[in-house]
Amino acid sequence: MDFAEGNLVAEKKDKRKKLIKSLLKAPVRAVKFSKGKISLNFFGSKIKDNIVLKKEDHVAEWSRKHKEIFIDRKFGRREMNKSFKALCVHEAVEKFLAEKFHLNVDEEAHLVATKKEKDFLEKLNGNWRSHELIVYWDWHNQGEH
Repeated sequence: MDFAEGNLVAEKKDKRKKLIKSLLKAPVRAVKFSKGKISLNFFGSKIKDNIVLKKEDHVAEWSRKHKEIFIDRKFGRREMNKSFKALCVHEAVEKFLAEKFHLNVDEEAHLVATKKEKDFLEKLNGNWRSHELIVYWDWHNQGEH
C-alpha cells in the first residue's frame, strides 16, 4: 500500500469514528409501543419495527429481510416493563445502524445500541444492573456462555 492509499484508509477510519461519536451522543426520542410495534426517532430518522415474541437463542435479534425485531418469548410478557422496552429500543437502533450506515453489528452498532438502551432505561428510572442480569440469565439459559 502506498502513501496515498494509506492516507485514504486513515481518513475513512477517522470519519467512521466521528460518525460513531455523533451516534453515541444523539438521543432517542418519541419512543412509542403500540399493538406489537415500536416506533422512535433517532439521528434524524423515524424507525418503526414489529416486535415478535418467539424462541430466540440470543435473547433478542432482528430480521435482515423484514421490519421486525425478535425478543425471546421466555423474556416474555411478564417483562413487558422497562427492561423489555429497553431491549426493544436496543434491537431497533442496532438494526437501523447496520442497515443505514453499514456499521459492524457486533462491534459498532451494538456499542451504540447498548448506550441508547441504557439511556432509555435510565430515562424510565430503570435499574441498569438489574436489566443486565435479566438479559444475561435469559442468554445463559439459552445455552450461551
